[in-house]
Amino acid sequence: MDQVEEIKNKVDIVQLVGEYVKLTKAGRNFKGLCPFHGEKTPSFMVNPELQIYKCFGCGEGGDVYAFLQKMEGMEFSEALTTLAKKTGVVLKTYMPTKGEEERERLLQVNNLAAEYYHYLLTKHELGQAAKEYLQKRGIGDEAITRYKLGFAPDGWDFLAKFLVGKKGFTHTDLERAGLEIPGTRSGQEGYDRFRNRVMFPLNNHRGQTVGFAGRVMPGADEKSGGKYVNTPETEIYHKGDLLYGLDVNKAEIKTKGSAVIVEGEVDSIASALAGVGNVVAIKGSALTAKQVELLKRYTETIILALDADLAGDMAARKGIEMAEKAGMIIKVVEAGSIKVNPKKYKDPGEWGVADPEGWRTAVEEAVPIYDFYIGSAVERYGLDAVGKMKIGKELLPIFARIEDEITRGHYIKKLAGVLDVEEEDVRRQLQKVANKLTGTEKEEPGGKEARRSRREVMEEYLTGFALRNGKLTQLLEAAEWFGTEFWKKVIESIKEETKKGTTGIPEVINALPPELKKRAEELMLWEDEPEEEDTDREWARSVAELEEAVIREKLAGLTGQNNKSEEVAKLVTRLNELTK
Repeated sequence: MDQVEEIKNKVDIVQLVGEYVKLTKAGRNFKGLCPFHGEKTPSFMVNPELQIYKCFGCGEGGDVYAFLQKMEGMEFSEALTTLAKKTGVVLKTYMPTKGEEERERLLQVNNLAAEYYHYLLTKHELGQAAKEYLQKRGIGDEAITRYKLGFAPDGWDFLAKFLVGKKGFTHTDLERAGLEIPGTRSGQEGYDRFRNRVMFPLNNHRGQTVGFAGRVMPGADEKSGGKYVNTPETEIYHKGDLLYGLDVNKAEIKTKGSAVIVEGEVDSIASALAGVGNVVAIKGSALTAKQVELLKRYTETIILALDADLAGDMAARKGIEMAEKAGMIIKVVEAGSIKVNPKKYKDPGEWGVADPEGWRTAVEEAVPIYDFYIGSAVERYGLDAVGKMKIGKELLPIFARIEDEITRGHYIKKLAGVLDVEEEDVRRQLQKVANKLTGTEKEEPGGKEARRSRREVMEEYLTGFALRNGKLTQLLEAAEWFGTEFWKKVIESIKEETKKGTTGIPEVINALPPELKKRAEELMLWEDEPEEEDTDREWARSVAELEEAVIREKLAGLTGQNNKSEEVAKLVTRLNELTK
């Protein structure tokens, strides 16, 4: 057995998946809400015998390595190393791929850059002015250390001299990591991207530095490079995948049961210093699918404290819809309300430093997103006839996308009350909007299942039932009724394994050819099973149903063939016996 298999066999997949998903026992399996797509009814199954998982909603499935790779965005080597540490196995033989080695090299470059910038800010005289600036913003030594803040000096090649001259990296490494801008002429060396800036390392949720945001020092010419400069998209940094501060604040997010979302690194740090530590920052106003997926691992409630007008910002609304479809509860800090924010602080960074208690209260009193939409629209448009029309045009498309019928009904009633119109009028107009949004596309009745014959369905069901309940002998006996080529091959392969003396279900499945094994594994991920004492009765019933389906197919093929009348009579007699 190689080390990959050794580690896999030592990992308890239920325990591993359970660190991310709340699982409950379901027969031989465990079930929960899929962490890879939004759902409200569990379709995510884990089988401890085969060490596999499968979501019957989105189709994601695999073993412990596949789960970590998908869940954490790891390369295979990272998943292998992580699980090796977890199981105490010392890796000896695994050789990472070239792509994995290159990714690791870029992470090393960014990590050393973060160490370098942090040293200059905290230990070197070059960083003194930057440190004083941060302290004026209320960011002291503890926060500087916690977030590993740094300083990039005002020079063209400070970082390059350190990483290339002393650490053995190349200018190409720095360019690929987004730390260096290529030279403009052939043969000309590149220059540091970040110069004279306070540096904020951008870490993924596992604490790996994948990029940077640099804030220009006060008094510098912002036009020359912009107030903020960020790492461009690289092989390891994608801004839509990252939530700033998640790596250091995820424990508090879990504890408080919610995540406050702000724009920008300073806003995030200031919020944490004001006592709202369950905070993360995004770039811009729009949540991405990846960010929603990340947040859902730690909480089901998000509190938006963004600069944008969420009702009018289409990108922001799209992100909110994604979060809502993922089953998340969404609230909003009413920063524009005079009652909530009487001093009109422009952002959480300013608010958290000047009035920590006020910021904490504003977060605690955040309102549900749809209440916010109504209040914001009324404030902007007023309640005259024209205003009511504009409110309806803005809000009805939003309300039409609410999937939960109780929630939708509540806000239809509330909107009717605010507009002082009949609830039925709002419902009728909402239906018109919904019809336009959904168009005329309709799913074929029954979907794929309707295109499969009853016989094929029963062959699959019987094979799975036999595997889940240890009825291999009975399955082989029922093989005469199987006609689908795929399931005949599965039974033949099982027959060959039993001849060799293989009796354990996991061993039998693992011995199947790859083209058969995947489907057989999925059959083990079945939730509803009869009680143990009823399995024989269910088996007999199912075999009889398969035989009935086979007879009906034969009869359909013999209709009108007089020379087959004797065979038809026998089949009809047997069918009558089965359907008494």
